[in-house]
Amino acid sequence: MIINNKSIRELHFDHELWLIEMAFWKQEIEVLDKYLAAVNASYSDTVVRAEVEHFQNQFIIQLNFINSLKNDVKAQEALISLLEKDISNKKLQQKKADDEYDIRDRMLTNQKLYVELKLSFKQWLSNKL
Repeated sequence: MIINNKSIRELHFDHELWLIEMAFWKQEIEVLDKYLAAVNASYSDTVVRAEVEHFQNQFIIQLNFINSLKNDVKAQEALISLLEKDISNKKLQQKKADDEYDIRDRMLTNQKLYVELKLSFKQWLSNKL
């Protein structure tokens, strides 16, 4: 079966890759946060502390977004499974297609934002270590 020009197998594949990518992001944020804590411990300057807080907030926002998106991808997987069982359900097909577009858009946008955040942090960190 094809939905939005992608077969069910392709959608499962995309979702599996996204879940792996999000798990990696979470692990990577743990490492970035460790270096952020080291900078925080080394500086008492209020400007640096404000910059540390900025990155802490950005990491928290990313983690919350990742958790939300991960839950949505898993829900989408469940919806696909239902659709596989009841292929004639048009309402289910439309919901699936609408949700898939939204999730795909959010994932692609976050991929870009995450790379930008990581590069920004690495540049800032290189001036602090």
